[in-house]
Amino acid sequence: MKELNREYLKIFFLFLGVISCFMLLSKNVACASGKIPTLRVGIFLNHDEANISGDGTFEVFNLKSGQLICREKGKTVKMVSHQKGIKISEFGVYSGPIKIIPVGNTKISVIINGQQYRYRGCIEIALSDHAGKINMINIINIEEYLYGVLKKEISPKWPFEALKSQAIAARTFAIYNRDKYIDKGYNLDSTTNSQAYGGVNHEDFMTNKAVDATFGKIITYKGEPINAVYHSDSGGYTANSEDVWGSYLPYLRGVKSGFEELVSPSHHHWEYTISESVLLQKIRNTGLKLELIRDITLLKDEKTGRVDKLGFDTGNGQTEYMTAKNFRTLIGFDIIRSTLFECDLTGRKVVKNSYSVERVDEKNINKESSVIEKLEQKEEWTIRELLELLKERKNEETEKEIEIEIIPEETEKIFKFYGMGNGHGVGMSQWGAYGMALQGYKYKDILSYYYQGIDIIKNY
Repeated sequence: MKELNREYLKIFFLFLGVISCFMLLSKNVACASGKIPTLRVGIFLNHDEANISGDGTFEVFNLKSGQLICREKGKTVKMVSHQKGIKISEFGVYSGPIKIIPVGNTKISVIINGQQYRYRGCIEIALSDHAGKINMINIINIEEYLYGVLKKEISPKWPFEALKSQAIAARTFAIYNRDKYIDKGYNLDSTTNSQAYGGVNHEDFMTNKAVDATFGKIITYKGEPINAVYHSDSGGYTANSEDVWGSYLPYLRGVKSGFEELVSPSHHHWEYTISESVLLQKIRNTGLKLELIRDITLLKDEKTGRVDKLGFDTGNGQTEYMTAKNFRTLIGFDIIRSTLFECDLTGRKVVKNSYSVERVDEKNINKESSVIEKLEQKEEWTIRELLELLKERKNEETEKEIEIEIIPEETEKIFKFYGMGNGHGVGMSQWGAYGMALQGYKYKDILSYYYQGIDIIKNY
């Protein structure tokens, strides 16, 4: 019986040990998942020099050796590329990378062309792939990063639910795309190639409040963060992901969006005219050899109405095609503002309109002087006006004849593009979110409308 009790005790304590380990492991996992992600943001890339300062004390370290190079306050430290690494003011040349760490609540400043840009977190200075150039990278937690994003992407004056929608979309986008430039030594850059980011200079109380109100929340599809892309204005219908970037994503489906009409976005309606010769030259610069363009046809998505391809009729039954995305790239994203557009052949531009007048008989010069004087009064004449002069000349009963050679007008075709919306059209329409918020929709409603089949979870 005692042996049996011992066996039970062994099993009991073994069970307790397993439970304890499981609880400890669960606690560790929970702590790991609760950690705020850190981002490396390329803020100034391929620059000649970096001038670093701060509104308080900061320290400069050589990351390779861990050496503290200097501790400064109220001083600007200059850094430039050197053949042996990075030269730092009067302190010497270091192999790098160099890390600038704020002390306390100091905000680090980067001074470029006399303009001061302030940042939370640390700044790293590293040699660029381009000889003689350096990169400046802001190392910052994702929540503070979002402080510097939102005001660059959306107006702080918009309804709070629209601001919260933008905060969650931007946070999710950053997490999904955090390896976009990892081979270059940073996660994201500070341009619209990633998300527009301006650091402390572009923070605002209301947008910061929206970030705090949605702390840690992201959008997922089947448990994974989504590529939460967004754009300015759908123009009435968002786009499918594959129609713009070629890859199908089930949560990025085109949806009807009339909410922009409620808030009158800038560039909601746009138009652009271009002559055949200018358009031909732009197309030829891409390597596509066209001699003429008789007309342009648009191939559209039946559901969204967005243009997939443009067909250029070159005559003799030949048509050359270009994707709408490539056409926008060719002309300019700020000119052809979306793929929701039409194209008309609006007319012809007059290049030349002139007449040649030849005097055949030199008799009776005095009698014909009145007609010649009239002809010299202006450079251009209509056919009707010239015929009237001929009748007048006959009435003068002269043997003089005037032959008029009409030179045909030289013209070229003019194409007019006109459309609605602004941006690539995929994912959330920012102006649409504004309109939805005005109608009383909450951020969950807005995000679930523009991203299909998603969940919103607290990630940390």
